Amino acid sequence: MKTITIQQARQFILSKQGLIGQHRFIGKDGAYAYVCQAGCIQFDPVDVCGKNAELTLQSRVKNFKKTMLYDLLYKDRKLVNYADKELSNQTKNEQKKY
Repeated sequence: MKTITIQQARQFILSKQGLIGQHRFIGKDGAYAYVCQAGCIQFDPVDVCGKNAELTLQSRVKNFKKTMLYDLLYKDRKLVNYADKELSNQTKNEQKKY
């Protein structure tokens, strides 16, 4: 078994989430790629300073715009809303697993 330090574990998690380093996710394709990697993102319709899904993508996807998520869900139909303990957005492929 390989042992890693707490710092290495932190770096791995932050990198996997797209929160450190160069942007790996860019534009609408990047938003879709992030959801594919994450499996799903929580959908919360409350919009105090932005909806949860939009804030999640904005922090990880370079040049993200709110319209990109709307397009992926309702125009391109690449993402779907799905209830999995809470309402979430996920890819059509991910939905087929359930």
